[in-house]
Amino acid sequence: MVIMQTTRVILLRHGECEGGNILRGQIDVALTEQGKRQMQSVLCGLKSPGSTPDVVLSSPLIRCANLAEEFALTQGSPYAVEAAFKELNFGDWDGQTFDVLYQSHAAALDAYWANPWLAAPPNGESMQDFEARIERAWQAMFEQHQGKQILLVTHGGVMRHLMAKALGVKQAAGFYTSLQLPYAAKAEIDVLHDENGQQFLTLHWGK
Repeated sequence: MVIMQTTRVILLRHGECEGGNILRGQIDVALTEQGKRQMQSVLCGLKSPGSTPDVVLSSPLIRCANLAEEFALTQGSPYAVEAAFKELNFGDWDGQTFDVLYQSHAAALDAYWANPWLAAPPNGESMQDFEARIERAWQAMFEQHQGKQILLVTHGGVMRHLMAKALGVKQAAGFYTSLQLPYAAKAEIDVLHDENGQQFLTLHWGK
């Protein structure tokens, strides 16, 4: 008899941030008031019986961590910061406006968006290293929290990788950009574990 156990991972992207139209990787910027309202609206829906997470995990960047910690405290849920769920490090491009970047790096940016696995941002993190970091954090999360309902407050890049993982998509040029994730977007992944440690993922999105 095969014994199965399910873990539900609720993925929540941060809300709108200060700084305007910048390439926002690991630069640490706060939420706008609108961004706070966006996240609070989603988090309010997780306060009803049966929806409250057993544990809340967050990227350490303040656009995720501040409201994640506040929510965990109000709900009495265990809370932990997980540094490995930070956004990709865009190196020299991080925090710069797109107008400035395209004035001096248009060709490099266009090539990167077309296929980010072929070249890393200058002094930044390769897509391969980013995805390997997320994979290690994903597996470590289940070593601690398998069978629970987990709220993971994180970033668009992290969510896109995990959604692609759930769909069985690897290194598909253009796939990440085809996944539209507005601020405070929410997705859920049900992870079915068997007794041999295998994972079977189902993505729920847009509900």
